[in-house]
Amino acid sequence: MNKSIFISIATYNEKENIEKLIRQIFVLGISDLSIIIIDDNSPDGTALIVENLKSEFQNLFLIKRSGKLGYGSAHIAGFKLAMSQEAEIIISMDADFSHDPGYLKGMIENINSGLDVVVGSRKINQGKVVGWSLWRKFCSQGAMTLSKILLGIRTKDLTSGYRAYNKKVFDKVDLDKIKSEGYSFLEELIYQLEKNNFMIKEVPIVFNDRRLGQSKLSRKEILNFFITIFKIKFGGR
Repeated sequence: MNKSIFISIATYNEKENIEKLIRQIFVLGISDLSIIIIDDNSPDGTALIVENLKSEFQNLFLIKRSGKLGYGSAHIAGFKLAMSQEAEIIISMDADFSHDPGYLKGMIENINSGLDVVVGSRKINQGKVVGWSLWRKFCSQGAMTLSKILLGIRTKDLTSGYRAYNKKVFDKVDLDKIKSEGYSFLEELIYQLEKNNFMIKEVPIVFNDRRLGQSKLSRKEILNFFITIFKIKFGGR
């Protein structure tokens, strides 16, 4: 019996990428796969492109939100929709091709083998980042190092947004209790997953920085990564 698979993709101004990405994912021929696009009222018309594709792809869902409400809250909305559709595997990935769809089949196979969570990792052997500035590398490594020291997180690439989850993890990890609305959602969720002793495996990916469109990772989002670490440590999350 095939497992129902849902891919959650948060978008804001991704008109250059979104149609190509949707087509590349569906052409992989993964059975019982659906895509959920969560769009934060992109002024460039991203949602309209997705809306027009829904007649071609029956397993394409669109959540249109009222404004730029944040990366984390977008994926929470996507995960909840997936679970309402009886998803058995839920995958999060970015819309800008920094997460190569070619890794999807391997991640799904790992979940099917009995793992709870699979993380597409840039921080293990054969994983790497292409195209980042020294500043972004420094901030990313700083957040990871501090998380390991203060929170004891074992996952090497705790800020990776390319992840596959067995639906059962959300029976124990309550999405409504995740407070981070932005990118720091990633570290808060992985902390909760480790705290509940789920089986997490990192698999290597090559992360290519976006070629089209603009990065959504602002200095404020980077600061929030560090703030979230202290909130988790001292706020009892």
